[in-house]
Amino acid sequence: MQPGGRTFSRAEAEALLPTVDRLLAEAQVLAERLRTAEEAAQAEHWKVRANGHIPVAPSGHTTAAERRKTADQLARLIDRLQALGAVVRDIRGGLVDFPHQREARIVYLCWRRGEPYEIRFWHEVDAGFAGRQPL
Repeated sequence: MQPGGRTFSRAEAEALLPTVDRLLAEAQVLAERLRTAEEAAQAEHWKVRANGHIPVAPSGHTTAAERRKTADQLARLIDRLQALGAVVRDIRGGLVDFPHQREARIVYLCWRRGEPYEIRFWHEVDAGFAGRQPL
């Protein structure tokens, strides 16, 4: 969290969870699309190098411009999540944190996509997901 950044009560973070969930779902689709497209592009690159010819992109393959567009859309979704105050930890795993003041220190309220729309865990700033503790 940035110094002077926003902190959330549990209720404030929970109120954002439906929106966070929707944005994360969109981000996961884009991230998977980008991963698949990048893997296909890399495989095609090595195939070209091995064969020594210039390929015509097979149908179904994305161009570099299409991959950039997808990456830009993903970046905008992450920006929207961060603008809400969520700290995006893992798009694929759907993991986000919300800065929270607990006993005069900053900790993170922790939520993962697929969990109920309630915050049930927290962790120290330096502990990460492995250090999650029940509220």
